[in-house]
Amino acid sequence: MGVLAPSDDVAAPPAATAGLVGSARAFAAESSRAAGWSTAQRRAAISEVDRAIAVLGAARAELLLAERTSGTWRGNGDPTFEAWRGRTSRGGLRAALAEIGQAEILATLPGLREATVDGTISPAHVEVLARVARSASPTVRVAMGSPAGQAQLLDLARADATTFARSVTHWAARQDPTALERDHQAQRAQRFLHLTDTPGGTRLAGLLDRMAGHRLRLALESVTPLPTPDDARTCEQRRADAIDTLATTVLALPATGSGAAVRPHVSLLLTEGTWCALSAARRAGRTVPSAPAEPATLEDGTPVPTTEVAAALCDCDLTRVVLDAEAVPLDLGRTQRRYAGAQRRAVIARDRHCGWPGCTANARWCQIHHIAWWDRDGGATSVDNGVLLCSFHHHETHRRDLRITRLRPAPGAAGSGPPPAAYRFTDPTDAQVPRPRLSG
Repeated sequence: MGVLAPSDDVAAPPAATAGLVGSARAFAAESSRAAGWSTAQRRAAISEVDRAIAVLGAARAELLLAERTSGTWRGNGDPTFEAWRGRTSRGGLRAALAEIGQAEILATLPGLREATVDGTISPAHVEVLARVARSASPTVRVAMGSPAGQAQLLDLARADATTFARSVTHWAARQDPTALERDHQAQRAQRFLHLTDTPGGTRLAGLLDRMAGHRLRLALESVTPLPTPDDARTCEQRRADAIDTLATTVLALPATGSGAAVRPHVSLLLTEGTWCALSAARRAGRTVPSAPAEPATLEDGTPVPTTEVAAALCDCDLTRVVLDAEAVPLDLGRTQRRYAGAQRRAVIARDRHCGWPGCTANARWCQIHHIAWWDRDGGATSVDNGVLLCSFHHHETHRRDLRITRLRPAPGAAGSGPPPAAYRFTDPTDAQVPRPRLSG
């Protein structure tokens, strides 16, 4: 029974409910010994409890609607019936709204109530229908209340609640395609995306219509390879890396325009002293310079971490811009050292995907890393010195200062063509990264 506030009238329950809570408590005490029951006994008890919950839910729905209609809930300081229910049940307003929505859908669809009582559908199915009804157009509501509509919904309810939710959404769209389009346009009207630079990073907040959200999800999945044994990233971190991969790839496309004479790109600004300090640190096997140095920056002055600089130097166009004392450009050096054209195609043909053991990131989303670093080791921009790496493993290679060795390929099966190149990654202690899996 609900917990009533002291100011509410408390009376003895009707005879039909006498002993209801006592019976439930007795069963709860008995179920504490369920570990000793047989499998058949436990499963039968679970089924009975599920049925009881559904029947009691239908009964509660009738009680709630009767109480709302009576108006006797007024006078206790509650502005609405939903507020009264949330307070007296101690479930809060959100739970009360859900309960009342389900009660209304059971009252609207008598066939649904009967199916709930006899166990044909579960409370989860009722919740799905209540959720759809809350946002349904008048046309869909009429269709839901018709005998034919109820029969169709009950037939769809033979599936589990998750499948039922998809089926009901599809059913509603078929009843009123105009409402579907109207809802879509309403979603588009509310779309927004905020990017806010903060000291702790760039924060994203936004809302997309369902179709745009679906396309974004597919795009993120397309650039997110299956996790490898060494990949400790969370799902959220993998999605964040996928957004970065999409942005990096789009900025590098020849067709991407910026309204200027050259395509948009990320510019890193370094002083001569910073360049020398970073080069010395990399030659010494360090991630950051040993002495304080001016950081590389973006064009707006944002400092850039050294690992990001190292990763960018692997696969980018490098242009020298010489400035005078007043920061006026005096000389432009030529673009050089980036894998492109036939060289990139050759590396892709050899590696097929990310070279990190176990990573299958598609080649078109990968960057090309200089095995012998271009700036630290004087490595050449050659096919032999390149290896495909996805954005995550490219950053890992620089962050951990890993050495890469191309292995002799194992012969492929007859008629299967040459296998992709394989690589070994080792850290500064010569330990293999990631550690090979033990057999068995």
